[in-house]
Amino acid sequence: MFRLIKLLMVLGCLISDISIAHHSFTAEFTAERTVVLQGQVEEVWFRNPHVRYILKVQNSEGVNENWDLRGSPVVWLARKGWTKDSIKVGDIITAEGYPGHSNRKMLSIIRVTLPDGSMLVDRAPE
Repeated sequence: MFRLIKLLMVLGCLISDISIAHHSFTAEFTAERTVVLQGQVEEVWFRNPHVRYILKVQNSEGVNENWDLRGSPVVWLARKGWTKDSIKVGDIITAEGYPGHSNRKMLSIIRVTLPDGSMLVDRAPE
């Protein structure tokens, strides 16, 4: 019986760590408005749990800001035609999405327009 209790305690700890590791959309982003950003891709992470891009954007005062663009998991984006080479470091892109809360420089991607004018969509069309 003691072993069973220890096993259940260990499993409980593992499960709680997994549930804490993920976050909800509403905890980080606002769905009340969207923003459009144009800038140069500085970094690319095409891996799970979410594809991410760091985008250097010039703000209205002419100061460069780094925005953390977050996409869906790799498998979801691959089903929509994205590849690890769709967006590369150095590309100038336009990204539309939901901004982070409290003016955090984060964006949940809805769609990205590539340098050749083609578009990649992350969210379902409206």
